[in-house]
Amino acid sequence: MNQLIAPLNFAQPSIPIYHYDATDRIIIDDKLNTTIHEQTTEGSVFKGEDGLLHRYTHEQIYLMVVMGRVRRLRGYHSDNGTKISLAFGGLNLLDFGQARATKALYLQDVIEEYIRFETVGRKHPVLQNEGFKQRKVSLGKECLKHLLPILKRVVSERWSAKNGGAEVSYTLVGPRHFRRLYNIYVDSGCNPLALVSLKTGPRSRSCFERDDVELWWQYAHMYCDKKRPSMRQCQLALEAEVWRRNEVRESGRHWHMPSRKTFETMIKSLGVYHLTAKRYGEEFARKKFAIVMSGSALTRLGQRVEMDEWLVDLSILLTHMRVWDTLTQEQRNALEKVRVWITVAIDCASKCILAMHFSHRKPSHKSSMAALEMAVTDKTLISALVGTGDPWNYTLVPEAVYTDAGPGFIHWRFRAAVAALHCEHVIPPSGHPAARGTVESFFHTCELRFMHYFEGRTFSNIIEKGKNSPKASLNLDEFNRLFVRAIVDVYHNTPHSGLGFETPKAAWQRLSQRSGINQPINSDERRVIFGTEVERTITDKGVVFMGIHYNSTEMQRARFEHQALPNSAHPKATLRFGRLCISAIGYNHKGKWIDIPSSIGIPKNTTVFEWVGAKALHMKEKGETAEPGLSTMLAGVRELKESGAAAAAQVGLGAEVITATDYESIEKRYFKKPINDDTLARTVEASILKVPRNPLEVGIEAFDHLIGTDDPEDDDQMQVVTVQHASPSGSAFEGMSPGIDDGIFYEEGE
Repeated sequence: MNQLIAPLNFAQPSIPIYHYDATDRIIIDDKLNTTIHEQTTEGSVFKGEDGLLHRYTHEQIYLMVVMGRVRRLRGYHSDNGTKISLAFGGLNLLDFGQARATKALYLQDVIEEYIRFETVGRKHPVLQNEGFKQRKVSLGKECLKHLLPILKRVVSERWSAKNGGAEVSYTLVGPRHFRRLYNIYVDSGCNPLALVSLKTGPRSRSCFERDDVELWWQYAHMYCDKKRPSMRQCQLALEAEVWRRNEVRESGRHWHMPSRKTFETMIKSLGVYHLTAKRYGEEFARKKFAIVMSGSALTRLGQRVEMDEWLVDLSILLTHMRVWDTLTQEQRNALEKVRVWITVAIDCASKCILAMHFSHRKPSHKSSMAALEMAVTDKTLISALVGTGDPWNYTLVPEAVYTDAGPGFIHWRFRAAVAALHCEHVIPPSGHPAARGTVESFFHTCELRFMHYFEGRTFSNIIEKGKNSPKASLNLDEFNRLFVRAIVDVYHNTPHSGLGFETPKAAWQRLSQRSGINQPINSDERRVIFGTEVERTITDKGVVFMGIHYNSTEMQRARFEHQALPNSAHPKATLRFGRLCISAIGYNHKGKWIDIPSSIGIPKNTTVFEWVGAKALHMKEKGETAEPGLSTMLAGVRELKESGAAAAAQVGLGAEVITATDYESIEKRYFKKPINDDTLARTVEASILKVPRNPLEVGIEAFDHLIGTDDPEDDDQMQVVTVQHASPSGSAFEGMSPGIDDGIFYEEGE
């Protein structure tokens, strides 16, 4: 067996500069609401609601982020963020269930496919094959009548192909409603959350007549002319036409005029590139937008993050090393041998690895979600546990995530998590791996540079393999730690040709000082986005989960309101549980997630691994029926932290994602009764989490079952999506005023 050797510590201190936008709300210590006032290379100045300025150095901000004292609400004060917040509160796409979230993502794909058609025009290969006869691709009524069936067919075929052939389709809306959805999507900053329907009953009809709106659009398109009329001139022409029609109309309703703001918003909604091309010519527009049209020049960390899965060409023993030492030779020979899948996230600007999730199961949305979670959270504990010379401090929230169309990446939960992080999810065309060349190149680099050091190599094809059969000699957790160490210490410190032979580590340090990065999420955001959702019955003591009571006034008020109904059963509560902090739980109260603290004194950042491990230790010492108090449980937690077993379990390299089913089995096994608080209201201090000397020799046995079991739910290709038909309901923004400026300014003051 290969053993870990303590490396030299050649780490250099590097403090990141976190970027904050003027529209962000920064919450410090859960009580100070601020906005960014000024950012320099020395530090940042925040402005509170009372107008006072608060100065922090970048070192202080970094320490507060690591300690979970700083929370960033991206775009909270922006026009788009305000509209989203008014309509949805603090909810994200994950909170609406599979049906609504999938429909919103489907509509997003339809709208983005239309944008691609509009960009290329009638020469688009799909439109040519379909015999598209219109002069141009636009949002006009006649054009959409021909275009919408094509859009539906293209997107439905793509979704069905990615869903194992099962039909995925919706009854698409008409041209008028499609234009409304298009405007809503663009005005929200291309956030798919805006496409979620909040309809719960009949809605009021639009106050505008269809004939009026069609006439308005005719004169709005007059602005797209090489004579370059002003918006005011177009509106005056519309006003003259409305007056003329009203004069000759003998009976019936009169034609109406839009407000100036509404008319100008209609013009701006056509898009800045389209307006520039029509008024100044295609050549002028191409030169003006050359930077955008020629591709994105990566100048910031997190500007483009690529994710993909890799089946390692290595045969590995499916067991823990601490279990291996207790097995006989016959048992060792009978061990299952597997190949490991690694889900990787890489920052394209610096070529630094943001996440590596190891799994012996086929890739699924669970492995993709685990890798995404690793990318946006702190990983210094992993590097400390593995024993790397450098800390693995490459953590940020991406601006755009590029993936292929694998089942794990197109699953609605993964796409909803990306949207909840305010990231753009881009899926390049299938069959073009060069569109994600950075992550594909990384896999090739690992194959050439690291695989020959390990026994059990299977090679990528039969010619390279030859006649020799691979002989597995590595345990799963042993390979995981060695591979992480190779990437953090070797890969990140090796000159990279794609960086002009600069090392990824140096590129990260250089770019982090040049421009700010989006700070990692905190524990509360992590629980809301990546937590496990469970359902529990509300009693007079609240809810019980993992032997812990959680209670609040909102929860009891919901119970009283529900029990006021005759013959009503106990109400159910939808909860979100985070495995790395069980001192609080998320409770969905009337569409808003609120934190519910535990009724017993559990120290903050106590993990589920420590909690379950402490109960398992007590049952092993005192018997299966022994019921420990809180003081005994916390003593067991301290013992696990000091021994290093808690750190090894918390990192969980190679452990599968814990599901709601796993939690139910753990509850039945270890927590048949709630834990009694016998601390007499004494404050119990949590001990420091210690790193073991050899992490391969320690762990928590209660979670060993996660390494060797197969879950049929992991195969996302097996999921059947039934055909769902869209109701005639509108979107959340249907009743809102269209007069929100989208940032395109033409002829101001005319």
